[in-house]
Amino acid sequence: MADKRDMVQIESLEKYFGEDKDRVHVLKGITLRIPEGSLYTFLGPSGCGKTTTLRCVAGLERPDGGRISIDGHTVFASGERVYVPTNKRPIGMVFQSYAIWPHMTVAENVAYPLTIQRRRKDEIKKRVSDVLKVVGLDGLEDRPAPKLSGGQQQRVAFARALVNEPKVMLLDEPLSNLDAKLRVQMRSEIKSLQRRTSITTIFVTHDQAEALAISDQIAVMHGGKLIEVGSPHQLYTRPTRKFTATFLGLTNLIEGKVVDVDGDSRPGKLQTKKGLLSFIPATPLKKDQAAVISIRPENIPLHKVKPEGLDNVLEGTVKEAIFMGDAYQCKVAVGDDVLAVHTHPFNAVHPGDKVYLHLDPGSCNGLPADDTEGVDETMLGD
Repeated sequence: MADKRDMVQIESLEKYFGEDKDRVHVLKGITLRIPEGSLYTFLGPSGCGKTTTLRCVAGLERPDGGRISIDGHTVFASGERVYVPTNKRPIGMVFQSYAIWPHMTVAENVAYPLTIQRRRKDEIKKRVSDVLKVVGLDGLEDRPAPKLSGGQQQRVAFARALVNEPKVMLLDEPLSNLDAKLRVQMRSEIKSLQRRTSITTIFVTHDQAEALAISDQIAVMHGGKLIEVGSPHQLYTRPTRKFTATFLGLTNLIEGKVVDVDGDSRPGKLQTKKGLLSFIPATPLKKDQAAVISIRPENIPLHKVKPEGLDNVLEGTVKEAIFMGDAYQCKVAVGDDVLAVHTHPFNAVHPGDKVYLHLDPGSCNGLPADDTEGVDETMLGD
């Protein structure tokens, strides 16, 4: 199957806020390629630059450097003084607040972008009807906006963004105003809607579970830099950066020095305070380099009797065991450190129990201890 073309291209994007000594470097050379038809998420903590990047794509912020192209057309280029205004870009956008007009009906809210463009009434009526069917609001055309639930208001915002048939949909933390149960429901609906429409969608969130659940690709950002790009499965199970490993869910980090390494897929050896541990390099490492092993709590089998014939077996003492229904969430002291371990609910353990932890080398990701530099283009993938 042929690779999809890039719908959005961002090259060496730079953005500053403020002036003189108060000037803050917000975006530091962001380079991304977003394939047509994908659901692409910008993920990171508050202040990392993800929303600023989205607003630059939308034309709501003017970058200080770089280039942005949508559907093969340049909408911003600093060196060529190209800047296409927001209303001329082929985008639809859904904000955190939804911005639903309370004095309008559902149909009037959705029709608004077409109304201000002075489209024909019959065209407006048909396109509003079609898009309301897509988002599951057909039959509610005449419902006043204040009579809608939070989930229905969000669907109206989506319908209004879709009615102009955009090439790219931009979603700025659209679930942040919903309660936890509705968030789970709506993220599923967003994914389903994106699959049905095949519209290239950029989704901004700081919620790791949200990003993992809906994305085709995730761009992890931190401190104005692009840290790592990959599929949800790739970034969770085999991240190449320590920041990604710790930000995308709970993980254990074991520090040490590389004493043996041969390639990216064969096990290496890390000398740690817990002894010599085998690991699989998630990115190229060198002998004598400071490194860490990252291993998820659910990937550490807990044994009450010491298993024989296995590498990476550590003896520890249970400090805490919380029954969560589907698992026991444990904290196990191993020497001076405490490891998080999730074990099967039938494997009941209690504080004070002596246990043995098997750190399967295949689940031990070897990562550089120094995680301060930004990503380079060789890490961007396809």
